[in-house]
Amino acid sequence: QDDAAETPATTSATPTEAASSAAPSTSKPTAKPTKSPTPSASNTPAKPGTYIDYEAVDEDGIRIASAADTAKLTGAPTDFKSFVGTLIEKQAAGGTAGCSEAPVIYVTQIDTNGWARGSYSTPGCGGSGALWAKSGSSWTEAWSGQSLVDCATLHRYAFPSRLAGDTCDSGGGTKPYSR
Repeated sequence: QDDAAETPATTSATPTEAASSAAPSTSKPTAKPTKSPTPSASNTPAKPGTYIDYEAVDEDGIRIASAADTAKLTGAPTDFKSFVGTLIEKQAAGGTAGCSEAPVIYVTQIDTNGWARGSYSTPGCGGSGALWAKSGSSWTEAWSGQSLVDCATLHRYAFPSRLAGDTCDSGGGTKPYSR
């Protein structure tokens, strides 16, 4: 199977651009300035197909230590924020054996068509990379680990190489990946 595939056109935005371009302005010019509600950056999802690079804001991505922190995922779809909020709540409730610090999740990139990249970390104890994908109508963890992502997973979820990288594990060997 050829790893190269056509992908739909996507736009790219920083979190600030994604939030500010998500909704057109509805205010009308008047003789006197008026205050109109402005959509909050944290609850205005970017349009489908938008690639958001949170590493452009912080080299580690957006740090999620509690469900409330998902508000920092500017431009991310609401269902993704809920998914990440549930993940961090489950990790915090379970803790990490032998570790004194609370676990955190970093979200580094998202494509609003249904793919995201990030990592799990427990300070002082280690962590792993993660890929999340929208499968049907809900988000799921597609992969988590400390090694190269297996090609079958990338193909199964049709991960764009922009998030997944340009190589994958094909049963112990490295293979080019492009989508």
